[in-house]
This record gives sequence, C-alpha cells and structure tokens, in this order.
Amino acid sequence: MTAIEIITEFVEGAISPKAFEEMIYSDPGVKALLEVEGNLPAYINEPDLYSYAIGQDYLNLECIYNVQTLLSAVLSKKGIVHTVEKKYENLFSLTLKVQPKWLSLPAEYFLKLVEEQKNLSPKELQSWLKNKIKTDFRCLRATPKWLQGPDWPVVDGRPTVFLGQLDISELSHDCAQAYLFFDEEKKIFHTITQAC
Repeated sequence: MTAIEIITEFVEGAISPKAFEEMIYSDPGVKALLEVEGNLPAYINEPDLYSYAIGQDYLNLECIYNVQTLLSAVLSKKGIVHTVEKKYENLFSLTLKVQPKWLSLPAEYFLKLVEEQKNLSPKELQSWLKNKIKTDFRCLRATPKWLQGPDWPVVDGRPTVFLGQLDISELSHDCAQAYLFFDEEKKIFHTITQAC
C-alpha cells in the first residue's frame, strides 16, 4: 500500500486508528509524505504533520478526530477524492456532550459503553451515558481540581474512586497536587501528581 492509500484508508475508516499509528512508525513513505506538510493550524506547535501525528494518542477520540481532519485536508490539497468517516467526529461530539469538565473519558471505556447501548436513540444514549458516567466516576467528597488535564485512572475498564487531593507544592519548585484514587476491586491506591 502506498502512503496516500494508507492515509486515505485511515481517513475513510477502512483501517483502525491503532493500525494507522503502527503504519506511521513503520512505513517510510508515510513519514516522508507527512514530514513535508508544514503548513499547520496555529494551535499545533510541531514543525510538521509527521511530528504531530506521532505525538498523538490513538486511543483518545479527540486526537483521532484531529489527525483525521488534518489528513483529510492533505488529501484534498493533493486533489485526492475521499469520504471522511464521521464515526470519530460523532463520538468525540458525543463525548463533549456527556463528560463533566473535570473528566477526560478514556476512549476504550467510552466506546464500550456506546457499543453496549447501540440500540438506544441518540437522546436516550446521551442521557444514559451521563447517568452511567456519574455512577462510575465516583468521588468520596468533591471532584478533582486538575492543575493540568484530567487524568482519572481506569483499571481493567473500571474507573477508580477519587478520594481527594493534597497540595504538595512545598515538595516541589512549582505548584503541585497529588490526587488519590482507590481501586475497590483490587484494594489498591493510585496516586497521580501534577505540577504547573
């Protein structure tokens, strides 16, 4: 498969994001094609599309959607006719509608829920997801106040319970917080630290 065919198949949904990620690293043609694409939107700090693409998390719906959008623009610029698979855009939009601001839903968890309830109408699915997320992502008291992006641990497909956070700035040169979570099934604590 040529680099253009690989990119087209990803944009059209014929290959999975994970398979595409593997091809980015293993196919020199894809690397060469994306390295020359340097005219990127202002929100991207990387010097070229290859550097941006290899830095993305292909389990994150937002990342998948962003890469797919940028690659579609490359195909259009080259005059290659293609049809963008809207699955990841639709799932990302749904994620934004149902997830609280203090949470970034893991794609595997979210996709599993959507698949389990695929027979619901869009409105019913949205309502069900909001309730399920509220039930699954429990807090002992208050929700986390993240210094950086949300980073809620999910173990074996199960969200942990948020116990609380502690200011640990005195142990660091920066403002820092430690977030404590508990895996009820394995009886194990998980700590996430963030600093800014």
